[in-house]
Amino acid sequence: MAEKKGTVVRQAAFLMAAQLICSVVGLLYRSPLHLIMGDVGDGYYTFAYEWYTIILLISSYSIPSAISKVMSERLAVGRYRNAQRVFYVSLGYVTVVGGIGALVAFFAGPVFLASQPDAVLALRVLAPTILFSGYLGCLRGYFQARNDMFPTGVSRVVEQIINAVMSVAAAWFLVRPYVSTGDENLIGKFGAAGGTIGTGSGVLAGILFMLFIYMKNAKRIRRDIKRDRTKKKESYRKVLNVIFMMVTPIIFATCIYNATAIVDQIIYNYAMAARGVSAVEASRQYALFGYRFKPIINIPVALSSATSTALIPAVAGAIANKDRRDAREKIDECMKLSTFLAVPSAVGLAILSYPVVRILYPTGDITGAAIILSMGSITVIAYSLSTVTNGVLQGLGHQGDPVRNAAKSLALNAVIAFVTVRYLGWGVRGILAATVVYSFCMMFLNARSIRKYLGYRHNMDRLIWQPLRAALVMGVVVAAIFWIPNVLWSGFDTYLALVGFTGLSVFAGVLVYVVVYTKTTGMTDAEMRRLPMGTKMLVILRKLHLR
Repeated sequence: MAEKKGTVVRQAAFLMAAQLICSVVGLLYRSPLHLIMGDVGDGYYTFAYEWYTIILLISSYSIPSAISKVMSERLAVGRYRNAQRVFYVSLGYVTVVGGIGALVAFFAGPVFLASQPDAVLALRVLAPTILFSGYLGCLRGYFQARNDMFPTGVSRVVEQIINAVMSVAAAWFLVRPYVSTGDENLIGKFGAAGGTIGTGSGVLAGILFMLFIYMKNAKRIRRDIKRDRTKKKESYRKVLNVIFMMVTPIIFATCIYNATAIVDQIIYNYAMAARGVSAVEASRQYALFGYRFKPIINIPVALSSATSTALIPAVAGAIANKDRRDAREKIDECMKLSTFLAVPSAVGLAILSYPVVRILYPTGDITGAAIILSMGSITVIAYSLSTVTNGVLQGLGHQGDPVRNAAKSLALNAVIAFVTVRYLGWGVRGILAATVVYSFCMMFLNARSIRKYLGYRHNMDRLIWQPLRAALVMGVVVAAIFWIPNVLWSGFDTYLALVGFTGLSVFAGVLVYVVVYTKTTGMTDAEMRRLPMGTKMLVILRKLHLR
């Protein structure tokens, strides 16, 4: 059992490492993309991408989770032929649903973005990607069901690298005719459209890589199917019904879970227009939240998403084998891994918000973006835990609970966003306040649902207080290394000095956090090796005689 538990954590750790690379690459290319399309273009890009995301969620984004759960249940009991049928049916499903989603994005763009018409072009460029993403999701879900996270992790890295290169190149090419005019609206419109070309290019690269992996495993797949002695074959209609019943609740859960972006966008644009703010200025201000704040906090949150991906088939398999104890242990280890990374990330972002924003986005309203990042960094913890618990509930077969929990949280989010932006005049900070409330509401409601179904209770000392104590010590060290030279040295504010001291403080912070955490919790070498970069951290600690 310990070996199984360790396997799940190692798979999650591998996905985390891959997701970390993707998130860093995704964050870094946004800086040159921002320089090309400007603050207004940042806003157009964000408005289009948020609508693209919600349509993708409805059409095909949930397919990997659904396939991994449905297939893993069959693979756990040796029904390889029926598991393969799940894969074939899912390909047909995404062809139909993904195709409809692509058409909706293309033709309904002017309706969705009526308050920001110059963002429509970017959404139309993204439309075909919705269909392609469905095929990529099917291939990833196939290998996730076999508890092989390597293809998913590597394909994400390939996808993100191609995305980064093509986004910057296409944006630069499309804005060239308008640079001499100085029209920031046209530059923003075509820069945002160019930036979205990279998204589709990345997905196509991911599909090619996954097809290569599938062909390499074709012999093993055929061998598994041949040794299947299951007499009862599930009909394609039955498989389609199973997938539909599985996908539909996940669609609602992920849709509502991510609908905050669309709800906030609609409320924000309406409220800002009602207060007499122009669409261009509203776009410029919204970029601080949507284009700068969100991608930064999404790095640690994405690590928890990787944990959730690994948990769904693992928990589903344990429940299929009627081993609730194994399921609880897997959940406990992955929750602990999630907060081990999320808590110090939140503390670090709160302390280093200014240099992080200044390094990544050296132009525009740096102070405003830094304040938003510092205030909103706490959402990293809540979003990380709610993402993992979403995966747990899906693995347990209670997909309806995340739907209800997300709907309740969304309703509260909408009220707070409307009041703070429309009547209190908080602008984009009102959207941030609503986001904080939403993330914590979702976290608490999901935790309550898991306790009801599995009898699992969070060990708050292990889950929150242990990493928080270590993170606070880390925070003191980070603040001293970065901010004391900032006060004493007049030349500190140069870009190179900023990068150097930020890098030094982050390195020292990671080292201090790991040392304090391992010393106070008694983390073993084996547990450390299961963490992302854990083996390398262990080597460094031993060389410094800290382990």
